[in-house]
This record gives sequence, C-alpha cells and structure tokens, in this order.
Amino acid sequence: MLTPKKKLTKKELKHDPLLDTIEKGKEFYEDNSKQIMSGVIALLVIAVLAWGWMNNRETTRNEAMLANTKATLAAMGGFNDNVLAELERVVNEYGNNKAISQTAYQLGVARLEAGDLPGARELFSPLAKSQDKQTKIAGKLKLAYISEKEADYAKAIALYNEVGAMGDGLVSDYATLQAGYALVSAGNKAQAGKIVTKLLGQKPTGKFLEQVKYLEGKVLEK
Repeated sequence: MLTPKKKLTKKELKHDPLLDTIEKGKEFYEDNSKQIMSGVIALLVIAVLAWGWMNNRETTRNEAMLANTKATLAAMGGFNDNVLAELERVVNEYGNNKAISQTAYQLGVARLEAGDLPGARELFSPLAKSQDKQTKIAGKLKLAYISEKEADYAKAIALYNEVGAMGDGLVSDYATLQAGYALVSAGNKAQAGKIVTKLLGQKPTGKFLEQVKYLEGKVLEK
C-alpha cells in the first residue's frame, strides 16, 4: 500500500527570496508543483552560471551573469518594489557589463510602464548599440516606441526601418509594419501604402496578415 507523501512546510522549502517573487499569486499550485518549478529555476540559474564560467572565468562577469539571471527571473513575475530595487542594484553595481543586458532591458521596461521615457531611453540606448543582434533589435524597437510616444515619428520610422533591414524574419517584418503605422500617424499615407504592398507581396498569413490588412485600412481611410 502506498504511503501518502508528506507535504513540505514553507519553512522546509528553501527558496531564494528573489525567485520566490515568481511564485507570488500562484498559491493554488500544489506543493509538489512548487518544488518542481523551484528545481527548474535553480537548474536554469546553475546552467547559465556554468556557461559563463566555462566561457569566461572572470569573477566579476560570473557574478554579473548570476545577478542578471536572478533579477530577470524575478521580473518575469511582475514588477514590485523588491524586484525594481534588485534590478536597480544590478544595473548600478555592474554598470556597462554586457552580461546584464537582460536586467537593463527589464528595468527599461519598468521605467517605460511608469511613464519615465527619458529613464527608459537611457537604458535602451546602450542595448541598441550591442554587438549581439537580438539585444540590438530589442533596444532599437523600444527606442522607436519611445519616439512614437513623443510624436517624433521621423526618428521612430528610421529606427523601425533599421530593424526591418536586419533581415530577422518576422521580427523585421513586424518592425516594417510598425514603420507603416508611424507613417500613417505622420500623415504620410502614400509611403505607408508602399509598405502595405511590400508586405502583402510576401504573402503573410495568420495574425500578421490581419495586422497588415488593418494597416491597409488605415491607409485607405479618407
């Protein structure tokens, strides 16, 4: 006969305070599910740290990578004072270390959500100059979005076009589409119409096709 499994108490579950943030609001999960989640997260942190150690044994870089991983995972559960404080700490402590790009990105997103456009731009600008292609794309897209919020459509269009020219599949197509929306906002429907023609020529499908058709409708509006 199977013996019922003993459920662990909260004291017995040794969570990292930052990683516990991810589980906030998920109390309906069974204790075993929590343990599995914690185990997966712990393995991910260890794997990232091990990768950093194998590729670069500099202590500062390894510490930055671990701090970056923990802060980013915490941010995935949503922003609160503790998470924001940790993001700020990592950025302030490790400065321009490339290993903390994800933390810088998450802090930029938090500032953007709080309406702090200058603060967000300060964080996204270095990312837009990164040697890593995906980091560069993410930074440029956020800077373009900020420019749109400020009604600087020329700057937004230029940034979206830069990402569109990077040939990164759907992400670049999305950037080109956003350039079209910015052109409509700027009153240049003729140029936006050229973007619609270009994108439809690529025979898009699904949700992306719907978005292109929506842009087409905006172009044709009187």
